[in-house]
Amino acid sequence: MIEETARKLDAPLGPVDLALLQRVLADVCATRGHAHASPEAEQSAKVIINLFQSGIRNRHQLVAMMTGQKFP
Repeated sequence: MIEETARKLDAPLGPVDLALLQRVLADVCATRGHAHASPEAEQSAKVIINLFQSGIRNRHQLVAMMTGQKFP
């Protein structure tokens, strides 16, 4: 189990992952009122990728963590 999880964390981001991360970033920028090409958006993108790579794969959970929204 640990080995499988570790392999997933080291795996490169694929097209499906990137599409999910892009949607999360768009939601975060819209909620925070940041332009998509702003330094704030770039910083958010870095944090979102780190959260994703640490194992948080749910779009709504990622958005909630980035914006302070409640996640069920």
